Amino acid sequence: MKCRTLPFFEFAPGIFEIDEFDGASIFVIEGTERALLIDVGTGIGDLKWVVENRITDKPYEVVATHNHGDHIGGAGWFHEIWIHPDDMDLTNNSTGPALEFRKKYAEYVQQTEKKNYAYNIDKDILEWPSSPKLLPLQDGQVFELGGRKVTALHCPGHTAGEMVFIDDKTRILLAGDSCNCNFILSNTAVPSGMQQVQVALQGLERIESMRDQYDKVYNSHHDFRGFGSPLADNVLPDLITCLRRLNNRTASFKEIPDPWGTVRGYDVPENVVAYYNDVYISLYDRSISDLYNET
Repeated sequence: MKCRTLPFFEFAPGIFEIDEFDGASIFVIEGTERALLIDVGTGIGDLKWVVENRITDKPYEVVATHNHGDHIGGAGWFHEIWIHPDDMDLTNNSTGPALEFRKKYAEYVQQTEKKNYAYNIDKDILEWPSSPKLLPLQDGQVFELGGRKVTALHCPGHTAGEMVFIDDKTRILLAGDSCNCNFILSNTAVPSGMQQVQVALQGLERIESMRDQYDKVYNSHHDFRGFGSPLADNVLPDLITCLRRLNNRTASFKEIPDPWGTVRGYDVPENVVAYYNDVYISLYDRSISDLYNET
């Protein structure tokens, strides 16, 4: 039997954060009539059983913030999943939900955290039994759950189809990977690196302009926040400032170790990042300072 001991916590009325063993965070929002499952993690253990037997007995839909393997890796155990059309290609071997990437990701987390988890990589991370039907998730799409509405918003930057979600009842923004202290720019949204900066900046400026609709921001990893706790209030504005400085070519850079390079399939032992306060921005396969060499 697959592992069913994924930790979860109801951190706000009707909103649960599921911790996929220090990897990605998965969220469930429950209304009076329906529920919404946001992301399906790397696919460790039996997430479907945990959702249906420990969190909610209501019918629910599944949505994806984006198409990376640590967020959509468990999609093969669900019949259908909403995802932005720009992220419907799941074939990228370096970041997509292929079995090799998902196992590498789990191994990296185990090695980094130096913990023994209640799952076995070979028994709990498996090939998909079937492929889900991908439904086109649109900007502004509203999920009526009964007593609350969740609005999906397109925020490209980390991927071309990155989506974020605002719950009107708790005024919480679930930001996926669009906002974090270690933001990674997409290498698929647009061909030019500087265009990638501009796309991410425009997306996040739009989300910040909606600040009257939300009070707290939760991203889809709790490495820079506590489990069940929001990101610090300065993270979103500091990330926007860092992107603005990149865009006008006044960014500050520093070199940091890049252990993720081996997970993503790139040989980048040291990585140059742009930074502002505690926020830094990197690229998948090269140093971000290389953007300034583009013509």
